[in-house]
Amino acid sequence: MVDPARKKVMWTLIALCALGLALRLGVIFKTQSYRFNPGAMEHDSIARGLLHGQGFSFGDFGYYGPSSVQSPPYPVLLAGFFTIFGEATPAAYAAAMVFNALVGGLAVWLTYLMARTIGATVGVGLLAAAACAIWPTQVYASNFVQAIDLIIAAQTAMVVLFYRAIRSGSAWTWAGFGLVATGAALTEPVLLPISAFTGILILFWGGLAMRLRIRNAAILLATALVVIGPWTVRNRMVHGAWVPIKSTFWVNVWKGANDYATGTDRLKITPDQKKALEEQLLTADDRHMRQAGADEARQYDMLTREQRSRLQGQNEIAREKIFQEFATGWISSHPAGYAKLCLIRLGKTLWIDWDNPKSYNAAYVASRALIVALSAIGLVLAFRARWSILYPLLLIGSCVLTYTLTLTAARFSIPFEPFQLCLAALTVKTLFVAIRRPAACAAGVVSSGQGA
Repeated sequence: MVDPARKKVMWTLIALCALGLALRLGVIFKTQSYRFNPGAMEHDSIARGLLHGQGFSFGDFGYYGPSSVQSPPYPVLLAGFFTIFGEATPAAYAAAMVFNALVGGLAVWLTYLMARTIGATVGVGLLAAAACAIWPTQVYASNFVQAIDLIIAAQTAMVVLFYRAIRSGSAWTWAGFGLVATGAALTEPVLLPISAFTGILILFWGGLAMRLRIRNAAILLATALVVIGPWTVRNRMVHGAWVPIKSTFWVNVWKGANDYATGTDRLKITPDQKKALEEQLLTADDRHMRQAGADEARQYDMLTREQRSRLQGQNEIAREKIFQEFATGWISSHPAGYAKLCLIRLGKTLWIDWDNPKSYNAAYVASRALIVALSAIGLVLAFRARWSILYPLLLIGSCVLTYTLTLTAARFSIPFEPFQLCLAALTVKTLFVAIRRPAACAAGVVSSGQGA
């Protein structure tokens, strides 16, 4: 017989997931960005190439050929939607966004599971899930033909499965963790370092017998070979070089380390553009951004004629070597400038990208301010409550370190938010109890006085 309390929690979670899905679908079909600005980046061109028998290819700087400019999962998924709903049609982009929304709804449930796994009470877990369902940045993430929702769900599931596997000692649960972790790394390469480090970490994890530690490390290695291995071998075959997942490391370092670098791929917003954007701070429509011309220029636009000449017609691996030369040359000549940019990237990752026009939105600024403040307090409370937060901190820390040293973007912080919302929920619950307790005591004193 199902425990009534557990049944109530289950139905509450179903309602919260449905709410999260409804809000995400509402944003998608209200903005209709699938008609004019799906934000598909390189996914779009690669998906078209797959449809036309050109393989996983991309063109840039006058060269078109086998590419690793993006990791494979999302372009392949988009190619599937193109096949069903028509190549590059609004219907295909809308289908991709609906898929994102479904994954976003799943992330609501995963947020609850993560909260409970790391130490939260049922109430705090439900509060965190509710926040995930309605949080503006989480809702708006589905509105782009990108893998953000997949990354959110994968990172959250990694934390859940990691702790459940080491607590239960189950090989199958650990295998599930391995598949999710390596699949997440294949989707978002910034997760590759923590996935690899976990294989070392597990060998020293206390509370597990040595044979279980070795077994888990072996399982993780095996899943990496199965999930990531074929793509790495393909890259070796088409590029003639070992590229684990993406061939964009040095180009990203250069984008974050040059005379015009802002820490992201965007250029610095001019005072006139900033003024125009601030005047539209309360609107959710992004057409004013295009009218201000503030969301057009990128770091590529600042390449000199000589630099473009060197890059023209080169394949991706050759361009990587050229960008490595550009980046290391600039960093060695501007060590203080690079250190300053690292601090800027850290700030933009943890806070907001003030050179991104989409950041000039009141709801976005308010939600980011609130989540940063509440999660910072919650982190202290979680330490005091002895929550199991080592692994999520290592996961997030490895990503933040990578972004700090290379390149960041506004969307990069969104996958951290479910964990932050767990901490924020703990803060809200603690504040509620602290406020309620004196009120209850005062009510008790008054009641006692009346009784006397």
